[in-house]
Amino acid sequence: MKGLLVTGTDTGVGKTVVSAGLVAWARRRGPVAPWKPVESGTAEHGGRPADAALLARCAGLELEHVCLVALSEPLAPVVAARRAGVELSVAALDAGAAALSARGLPIVEGVGGALVEVSEGLMVADLPARWGLRAVVVAGNRLGVLSHTLLTVEALLARGADVAGVVLNTLHAGPPSVAEQNNAAELRRTLPAGVPLLGTVPFVAEPEPEALARAVEGVALRLFGGRMDVGQGAQGKR
Repeated sequence: MKGLLVTGTDTGVGKTVVSAGLVAWARRRGPVAPWKPVESGTAEHGGRPADAALLARCAGLELEHVCLVALSEPLAPVVAARRAGVELSVAALDAGAAALSARGLPIVEGVGGALVEVSEGLMVADLPARWGLRAVVVAGNRLGVLSHTLLTVEALLARGADVAGVVLNTLHAGPPSVAEQNNAAELRRTLPAGVPLLGTVPFVAEPEPEALARAVEGVALRLFGGRMDVGQGAQGKR
């Protein structure tokens, strides 16, 4: 079973919730290797890469194993890196990806949306094919999600990605709007052949590992079928 690269239609749609939930779910079944190669906006959390820290906690790992580059400003990675005088090295990204499968099932969380650069000229959407991972698209369940999701899937497919499916993530507590009630059915109807809607993840008020694992269990079962083979994926190109 190939590892996963979790990307999204935008920032703030729940990539970390889904990624961390999959990590927590997978950890109960075998070794898992989460990775958030680049995280920006760490100043908002006292300089700590909060997304990577949650992935690490769900996997029982130290933070240094999960995040390669942490950038202070809440900006696109190449902009934040340029302003901080930090190099986003493609070679370092590839090497980090190639090392993942030796530790467990790779579950890589992207940054921002699929067409965000992780290094100049290299976008998140390029990474699934480059690293031998299946792409999972997280879409926030709100008005506008249909176009954003279809555009994201189209961009991934155009770059040769194996798109495992789409996850619709609930962004708030309380009753859903009319749009939110209809988005799942519309995505099932309009997604390209071979790209399923994997499920809808409920709102998780407290992002604790067990709660996150429960929230994504239906998605995880569709992705893994209850089995995991950690020996494939995240090979990295040279």
